[in-house]
Amino acid sequence: MGLIAPALGFPHLYICQISLEGTLQATFRIIATAVVLEFNHAARIVKKIKLVGYPCKIFKKTALIRDMFTSDLEIARFEGAAVRTVSGIRGQVKKAAKEDSGNQPKKKGGYPKEGIARCTFEDRILMGDIVFLRAWTQVEVPRFWNPLTTALQPRNQTWKGMKTVAELRNERNLPVPVNKDSLYMPVERKPKKFNPVVIPKSLQAALPFASKPKDIPSRRRLLENRRAVVMEPHERKVLALVQHYQLIRHEKKVLTEKDERPETS
Repeated sequence: MGLIAPALGFPHLYICQISLEGTLQATFRIIATAVVLEFNHAARIVKKIKLVGYPCKIFKKTALIRDMFTSDLEIARFEGAAVRTVSGIRGQVKKAAKEDSGNQPKKKGGYPKEGIARCTFEDRILMGDIVFLRAWTQVEVPRFWNPLTTALQPRNQTWKGMKTVAELRNERNLPVPVNKDSLYMPVERKPKKFNPVVIPKSLQAALPFASKPKDIPSRRRLLENRRAVVMEPHERKVLALVQHYQLIRHEKKVLTEKDERPETS
């Protein structure tokens, strides 16, 4: 396919490869589909990687991330890369953590630990957050050369190559193996509740009226909730009787569950 595509003359061409070699199959079989992108035989092939780290020290909107890089040289390579937490807080990799920013050595006279990156985020993160970085890494494709000596065969014989895995499974009626670890599982995460933004009163006084926060409920308890309730003697007797009935009902429920519980030998 790589030799035919440059000879076609223009990019953005759709290519479809069909197998007509085997006579056992009733219909044709599509082997591969492709699109011509550019005329470059030395194209780079990359794949996605995800680097995962955990915060070890948190400042206001800056945090030190560990276990994401192994050395300060790697951090210098990924300076300016976008990071993100599982809760959706976006950030950016700044530089390797220095000793004065919280990366002190464990022993006196030692060196600070390498691989701890200083990252800034758009909001304060928590110690339980997981920080990940999506990047690309180059893949070296192994080159394989398989010469075909079909020209040495007689004219009345047709060349037949090695059977594919699909043909072998079809002949022996073998099912396609399914790996449970490769199946997509539903990801359920609890919604993260962020604290409301608190604007100081000195800053509120300098803001225009349209930008000032309005309709904010007061945190003070209402008078109805703070007022002491003084019951009459008859009301106290009724409340005590209801509490006794609730206690008897609870004890009966505990005994019933104890009787219905199977005995373990």
